[in-house]
Amino acid sequence: MKKILHLTVFLALVAALAGGALGYANSLTAPIIEENELKAEKETLIKLYPDVSDDAFGIEETNVSSTIEKIFLVNGKGYVFKMKVSGYKDGTSFLVALNDDGTVFDYLAISNGDTQGIGTKVLEDNFRNTLKGKDASTEEILNDTITGATVSSQPILEGIREAAAYQAANLK
Repeated sequence: MKKILHLTVFLALVAALAGGALGYANSLTAPIIEENELKAEKETLIKLYPDVSDDAFGIEETNVSSTIEKIFLVNGKGYVFKMKVSGYKDGTSFLVALNDDGTVFDYLAISNGDTQGIGTKVLEDNFRNTLKGKDASTEEILNDTITGATVSSQPILEGIREAAAYQAANLK
């Protein structure tokens, strides 16, 4: 019985030390990981605004809704929404840049886990170009689904409309 008690105390001490060491390591690496993620995001944002320096991007809000992950303010340009929507399989992560009037400045898909050749059409320039200049605050944008890939493209269009509505209500 005494041996079991000693082993229990020893195991508790080892677990406490290991937990403390992991917590300390996390506190050291968390800021570095966050900085690297922001740097990678800024590199992607520059694809939307190549004429803007990377210090022109600032995080305005995070975790706004289940689809709006981050909102970036682009000095002198407008807002960029980082979004994740469901699709046929794994859904799509994308950026949408909106002008102040709610029109789509640009769209850039980051990742898509849907069916190759069908659902992945949301990654193509054809889809991107059809969105540019569209008024995202009206239902007109919902008419731009991709034939054969409606399950992948419809949530993106609904997400863009949600971003425009959020911008109109909260970011003026």
